[in-house]
Amino acid sequence: MYQVKRKAGMKTIRIPQKVLVLLAVSLWPYSSYSEVVNGSTDNASASAYTWVMKNILPAQTGLTIEGVYHKYTITKDTNSNAIVSITNENVNGTGYIYEYTDNWDNLPSNTKFKYDPIASSLGVLWGKGEIKVIGDGTLSDVNIRYQYRFDTCFIPLSDPTCPDFRNALYQYLIDNDLLNNEPSIDDPYYNEWVKLQLEQTAEEEDKLDVAEEEQEEEKEEKLTMQDLFSVEGLTKKLSDPFEQVKMLQKMASLEKLEGYYDVVIQGGEYNDTIKLVDGSIKDNFSVLRNLSQSKVHEEMINMQYNK
Repeated sequence: MYQVKRKAGMKTIRIPQKVLVLLAVSLWPYSSYSEVVNGSTDNASASAYTWVMKNILPAQTGLTIEGVYHKYTITKDTNSNAIVSITNENVNGTGYIYEYTDNWDNLPSNTKFKYDPIASSLGVLWGKGEIKVIGDGTLSDVNIRYQYRFDTCFIPLSDPTCPDFRNALYQYLIDNDLLNNEPSIDDPYYNEWVKLQLEQTAEEEDKLDVAEEEQEEEKEEKLTMQDLFSVEGLTKKLSDPFEQVKMLQKMASLEKLEGYYDVVIQGGEYNDTIKLVDGSIKDNFSVLRNLSQSKVHEEMINMQYNK
């Protein structure tokens, strides 16, 4: 479970190990870009004169068809009538989404090739394709190709490198009521949701750090100004003779010193009990003996180190 806890002005984030592995890939630095791809299909009529569009077009959302290239050889009698028809059915209705015809009435056999540019239309609307002869004639060496175009970031959520990926993810979270609620770990955008939470947490912490730094700077500046004014005020007083007199008067005020020297401590008299007889002090020879013993003891100790 993803958790964000704030303690002493900071947030602690707990994320499952599985998600951390996913984030190791999804959070790797990348460049944001969107690529528009232009391409052409293989020969749609390579195996038959009818074909299914989803089998030849790339499976790209938002793919559009921009034109149709065709080449074929028709074999017929010059005096016969024939029409070559190239069509694609309309998936969302009846009729054709694309239709092209060549009239070969009273014309000899020949080879035809042409690129037919069309108004851009979604490839998913293009149904079964076909090339056929109406009248007398046969086809050979047929080649039908479709020119297509698609944007790799047509769906921004399909790739984190898309420029609008973050906005699309944000909208996805809002639409699915996940902006303030944790999605299931099986959600396809769970790791991206965690990434968004981490980014928001980092932004909040940066704002808090900036605010704290500004407060500290204001405090330091305030203290500095106070100290400056205090020194300037003291210097001004010391340079003014009248101010000096006032300061000395305050220091010599008896009212403030009375509490210290007016206190009387009750006590008695301490009489000495030691008396000096005959006015002389005799030497204590026992102390000298102790000193000699101390010297012997010191010599014994030094003998250990002399060895």
